[in-house]
Amino acid sequence: MSVRYLRPIAIILVTGAVACSGSPTASDGTVTIIQKAAPIPAVSAGAITAQPAGTGVAAATVLTFVLAPSGGVPPYTVAWTFGDGGAGAGTTAAHMYMSPGTFTATAMVTDSKGSTAQASSSVSIATVTGSWTLDYGGGSPLTLDLVQNQAAVTVTLNATNDGFASGTGSVSNPKVLSVSATFAEAQPAPFALTFTGNLNDTVTSWSGTMTGLSRCPCSFSATRVH
Repeated sequence: MSVRYLRPIAIILVTGAVACSGSPTASDGTVTIIQKAAPIPAVSAGAITAQPAGTGVAAATVLTFVLAPSGGVPPYTVAWTFGDGGAGAGTTAAHMYMSPGTFTATAMVTDSKGSTAQASSSVSIATVTGSWTLDYGGGSPLTLDLVQNQAAVTVTLNATNDGFASGTGSVSNPKVLSVSATFAEAQPAPFALTFTGNLNDTVTSWSGTMTGLSRCPCSFSATRVH
């Protein structure tokens, strides 16, 4: 005969002649003990983290997205869409946004049994286009007008004593902005000012090193006006 004992934990099968006290006895045959399997947790995508933190710079910041799925039956596959037509794969994926805006990065997790889960995160991307007020200490503040086109930047500025200046520069990973403007009509001779520094997490301030004046290199800080 067969005797079944039900318990809600894991499946254990014991087959063979077992001596029992009372009835049934060993002569009654095989005793099978069956326990229920513990349920497998549902697959979870977890939360998406992205580095560097804050607002990225278009055509410059390479964002690294990380996901740590759990539950289900590993191993997992992860497919990414970044909201701008780009895609990626793996628990870690890198992506650069080429234009400003707010995008949704989405990760679809699939475990080895085909169960799925999804996670999403909003991403903000900006350019440096706009007017910036720059203070370099010991001189009158300068107003720089910047226009970003992909990774390239053009700059114009007016200085009371030296007139009009223009030039070019670039943005680079992770949030570095560098521009150089030449005062072509300055007297007694033309000269150029170069500004290289890092943008903050919201891409609204910029600080670094200025060169081109006799008393420099010197520190500068700039704030986006609009």
